[in-house]
Amino acid sequence: MSEPSPKTCTSWDEVTEAFKSFPHQKLGYTNDGDLRETLWVFRGHKSAEYSLKPTIERETEEKPVTWVTLESKILEEFQARARMHLNSSDLPIGPDEKLGWLSLMQHYGVPTRLLDFTLSPYVALYFSLCNRTDLERRSPAEVWAIDAGALVEVAKKASREADREEAEHARKKASTTASLKTEGASLDPRFAATDGDLLLDETVSQSRIISNALSATGIRRAHFIERGFVTLAMPPIQNRRLSSQQGAFLFSGAESLSFHDSLFRMMDGKANWYKRFQIANDAKIEMDMERRLFERNIHHLSLFPDMEGLAGFIRQKTRLHWVPADNPLLEQA
Repeated sequence: MSEPSPKTCTSWDEVTEAFKSFPHQKLGYTNDGDLRETLWVFRGHKSAEYSLKPTIERETEEKPVTWVTLESKILEEFQARARMHLNSSDLPIGPDEKLGWLSLMQHYGVPTRLLDFTLSPYVALYFSLCNRTDLERRSPAEVWAIDAGALVEVAKKASREADREEAEHARKKASTTASLKTEGASLDPRFAATDGDLLLDETVSQSRIISNALSATGIRRAHFIERGFVTLAMPPIQNRRLSSQQGAFLFSGAESLSFHDSLFRMMDGKANWYKRFQIANDAKIEMDMERRLFERNIHHLSLFPDMEGLAGFIRQKTRLHWVPADNPLLEQA
């Protein structure tokens, strides 16, 4: 299936109209009665030439080491040394421990397989426009939108298929006939599952899928490589930046594939699961959009609520408001 062409937006009105087309985040049910979340995630690229590529892949491009091998080595080193610099309460624990460590590494700029997304298209737009280099300005800024709800549904199916393959392999290896015991559901309405029960089961199931994908071996690894595997992961430990940016992660569990190849292989045959928006490559249009975002409190300080963000906020305010390139007083001089 050919990739759809990106939509070019030439004004703020066109951007807002495009972003209005995405449904609000909500919980619902599939035709099979399973709980399903409607959710789109967004990522801004400062150049349309950039692909969906985590930092760990960039580090291993044209290198003799695979990204999964490098990530394992980095994780081991980070875990050994981070304990000297962080409080024990800040260290990941529990069933999401590996995801927690990768998220912590990502926060401090260490290469990982996690690819940053946001739940807000306007935050993604900001990241696509802010501080573009001269080289990046040779092509338009771009926002990717991915249907994370559809992505998770396909990932669940892929994980269940891997579960069955592993179970079948174990059965054959043991050379025994296992008797499967199915517990009958009580017909007493007092014991019927509630929405809360379903939500808890869904959370546990997704957590297990993520954990298995981050450490896929054997049959599961081969299954994911053959079919591709990418899923959504919400940060298990929040920090001020992630919270302000409404951050989320996508990551691949197919270790010998690039993120892009894993994603598109898994979603092959699915329609309308992603969109791309490019901003007309015009400095005045970009500055107008950045100012409008600023007016809506989407700026460097709101997204990076620390001293680094404050410094970036002052630089941004200087460029946009105090000494802008389109200052009419400069044109009259």
